Amino acid sequence: MAILTPHDRLFHSTFRNPRHVAGWLRYVLPAAILAAIDLASLQLASDRAVALQLRAHVADLVYIARLHGSDDEVLILLEHKAHHDPNLHNQVLRYTVHLRRLARRRGQPEPLVLPIVLYHGEGAFRPAEPGRHDATFGRLQPHMEFVVDDLSGRSESELRRHGLTATTQLTLLALARLRHLTNQEVLAAIDRWGDLLLAIERDEDDADAHDAVDAFCWYLLHVTDVSAEDLHVAISKNLTQPTGAIMTTAQRLRLEGHDQGLQQGLTQGLTQGLTQGQAITLLRQLQKRFGPLPAELTARVTAAGKADLDVWTDRVLDASTLADVFAA
Repeated sequence: MAILTPHDRLFHSTFRNPRHVAGWLRYVLPAAILAAIDLASLQLASDRAVALQLRAHVADLVYIARLHGSDDEVLILLEHKAHHDPNLHNQVLRYTVHLRRLARRRGQPEPLVLPIVLYHGEGAFRPAEPGRHDATFGRLQPHMEFVVDDLSGRSESELRRHGLTATTQLTLLALARLRHLTNQEVLAAIDRWGDLLLAIERDEDDADAHDAVDAFCWYLLHVTDVSAEDLHVAISKNLTQPTGAIMTTAQRLRLEGHDQGLQQGLTQGLTQGLTQGQAITLLRQLQKRFGPLPAELTARVTAAGKADLDVWTDRVLDASTLADVFAA
C-alpha cells in the first residue's frame, strides 16, 4: 500500500464526499459527457463493492454513477498529481484495465470508465511524451485519453469556481497555492479564504464540516513553515467557534517526532519519515516478489527520493523482473 502524502490526505478527505465531487464534475467534464451522467446517483464504488477499490494506490477514488435514460453505469476514476509524472498515462491505463477485469471476473459486463486527473504540480500539465517508435508504430500502441483539471497557473479567483462547495474551493486553493507561499503570505491567504472557512462551519448540509476544517488545518501544518501558534490564531479568528485542530495536531506530531528521533522540524521530519516508510514498504514488496535483494539495490531504494519511489512502487505491481522495476 502506498504511503499517503499530505496532498493525498487532503484530496481524499474532500473528494470522498459525493456532494463535493458532483459540483467539481459539473465544472471539469465536457458538456456531452456531463449531460449523459446522472450526478444525483453518484456514490463511492467502495459503498457498492469492496472489490472495486484499487488495491495498491490508496490515493485513488472510484465512483459509480448511472447514465440518464439507461440502466448502464459508468465508473469514474479520480486521480490527483502534485508533480509531473511521466508514468501517469500507463498508470491510468492500468487502473482502467484493472477495473474492467474485475467486472469480467464477477461475470458482469465490462463497465464504462471515465478517468479524471486533478493536477496541481509545478508548471502546466504535460501529456505523455511520444515514444521513439511512435512515427511508425504509434497508433498501434496502447493509448487512452483522460480528462485533466490543471490547477497550475490559475488565479485565486479562477480557483473559486461558481457552483463548487466551500470545502472544494478551499481544497483547490490549498493544493494549488499553500506550499509555494512564504509564512506571511500563508497567513494573508488564510484571511482571504476566511469566508470559505466560515461557510464550511455554517454548512448545515455537510455532516463532515468539522472534519473538513480539521483536514485543512492538518494540511497547513504539513506543507508550510508557519508556527502552530500563528496558524491557530489565523484560523480561529475566521471561525465563530475557534478550532483546536491546529494545536491538537501539532502536539500529536511533536510527540511522534520525538519518539522517532526526528529533530529537524515538524515538516521536514514528517516528509523524511514518509519517504523512509515508503522505501521500507517497497523493499518488502520486492522481497516478496523476487526473493532476497542485492545489497546495492537495497541501498539504492533506501537512499532514493519520493519521485523515484513513486515510479518503482507503481511498477512493482506488474513487473516480471527486478530489472523491469528499475528500468530507466
